[in-house]
Amino acid sequence: MSFFSQPKPRRFHHQPIFYDEHTDRVKNIERRARKELGLDSTPESRRESLRGVFTNDVREKRQRRGMIKRNALINNTGAVIVIILVLLLFWIYLSK
Repeated sequence: MSFFSQPKPRRFHHQPIFYDEHTDRVKNIERRARKELGLDSTPESRRESLRGVFTNDVREKRQRRGMIKRNALINNTGAVIVIILVLLLFWIYLSK
């Protein structure tokens, strides 16, 4: 046993003791109907429909957050400039 190549754990495989043939037939009929109608819900089709959804959402949120930060920075800068001008005018008024 090497440190870098660890053995993989055994996979879990459950075989049911009781088998209901009716539910199995119903599932097969539903699966075929979905496939014919184009409503296939296999994991591969779900992956294709979800591809890029998360990354696009995160990208949009980052862009929005960046815009909010820029707007807040502009607003804060304006407030600081106004306060400095008021203090400067007050200092000039007191020095006369």
